[in-house]
Amino acid sequence: MAVSKQVYIYRMKFRLFILMLVLSLCARTQMTLSYEQLLENTPEISFTDSLLIDAQIKEIPALDSASVKKWFNAVLPAGSKNRLKNRTYATVGKITSQPNFDLFVLLEEKKRADSSRVQVVYFITTKKDGQFIAKLEAAVNGERKQSGYNITSLLCKDYKIVQDSRITVNDKSYTDMTYYKINGGGRFILYPKE
Repeated sequence: MAVSKQVYIYRMKFRLFILMLVLSLCARTQMTLSYEQLLENTPEISFTDSLLIDAQIKEIPALDSASVKKWFNAVLPAGSKNRLKNRTYATVGKITSQPNFDLFVLLEEKKRADSSRVQVVYFITTKKDGQFIAKLEAAVNGERKQSGYNITSLLCKDYKIVQDSRITVNDKSYTDMTYYKINGGGRFILYPKE
């Protein structure tokens, strides 16, 4: 009888040890990327004249939720308890050639229960230490209820952005061209058409 009690205690200790090991591994996998690791894991974008950004991007590895919350918290919807529900985020690329800021291209994919998908691409500027400066919704593609979105942006070498918006609501189409410039501090400024 005493032997079986010792075996029982031994098995419980062993199970507790395995549980603690698994929990510690889970905690390690949720460690946030440092800003240097984020830069290393994001491909550099190079272009000679201009770069067309649309929201029809396929198969990019998603960022973990801890890194999204730390580095790209400003794009998460405000006021909801589970801000990452039905959303995935991935860094498409970065431009680090400016001395005062880094520019990230971040993809947000929204998944709905009705199988519709909306992809949104953001331009996000950060200081060289990773502090958020500003964001701009650069491209949107998808449908939701009775609306269709097709917004693209052309990023020019001088950091001017031409945004072409084509939106359909209840079978009516709307188009608009908007112009921005990223200033030396990394802010998106409305820019008049030349």
